Amino acid sequence: MTSDGPVCISVINMKGGVGKTTVAALLGRHASLAGLKVLAIDLDPQANLSQAFMGDQYKQFLADKKPSIVELFNGFRPPTPTTRLPTSIDVEDVMVSNTSLGGRNLKLIPSRFDFSDQLIDAVRPDQRVLANVIADSSEDWDIVLIDCAPTESILTRVAYQASRYVLVPVRPEYFATIGFPLLKDSLDDFKGRNRGHTIEVAGIVINNSSYHYSGNRGGPERRRSTIEIKREGQKNEWHIFEQEIPFSRGFPKIMRGDFSHPGDAVFFPDFAREFFEHIGLDS
Repeated sequence: MTSDGPVCISVINMKGGVGKTTVAALLGRHASLAGLKVLAIDLDPQANLSQAFMGDQYKQFLADKKPSIVELFNGFRPPTPTTRLPTSIDVEDVMVSNTSLGGRNLKLIPSRFDFSDQLIDAVRPDQRVLANVIADSSEDWDIVLIDCAPTESILTRVAYQASRYVLVPVRPEYFATIGFPLLKDSLDDFKGRNRGHTIEVAGIVINNSSYHYSGNRGGPERRRSTIEIKREGQKNEWHIFEQEIPFSRGFPKIMRGDFSHPGDAVFFPDFAREFFEHIGLDS
């Protein structure tokens, strides 16, 4: 734990396909196995983090109509085949434990595919809902990780309200930094409207886990993109982590809970340790 208590990090990039969910899931797993108490929150209607952590359990979770972040936002659980009235809901009712990937120290607040529909139908979603939930249970966690959707929306503000840091994964490919200006403008606007809130970009991590490259060195496009990423990061005064996430065919296996042939995915802890040290968290 940090000297100042638990810490909340949003994993975000306004460009899709950069590996946000993979980074969030593996950071959560690393911290959990290191003995830290982790709360992972799936704030993306695509629910990829939920599926990554829950595996085959996720289909049953949907079939059983168990509560998710949708009900947490609504503040109640609607009538079910076994209840005739709406019922109050507590954050503990939503959390999933014993996930296949995260280990015993990790709990998950799962998402559901109709999350965005629920927000559209709401008169005015409260962007402070998640921050209040985390504040009420802060003593239970060492680290909170939020996997964010790759678009500017009310969900982005929800994540900001709860977070102290933002972690930006990026892949070294064409248009790699297209999401950087959008993210900077989004954060600057949030800071301007919430002057009492301290939030900053913890840094950029270069994620090489893409099939486009035949190894970690890649080719000319990867090298050009890496230079551009570093230039844009320095322009925004965003830290760039020295440890990159290596290309590895082991990541999809690990995301399915198969650790038999991890390949170069075994080097992910090098980044995890650098990241946690950077934000003052012992792991």
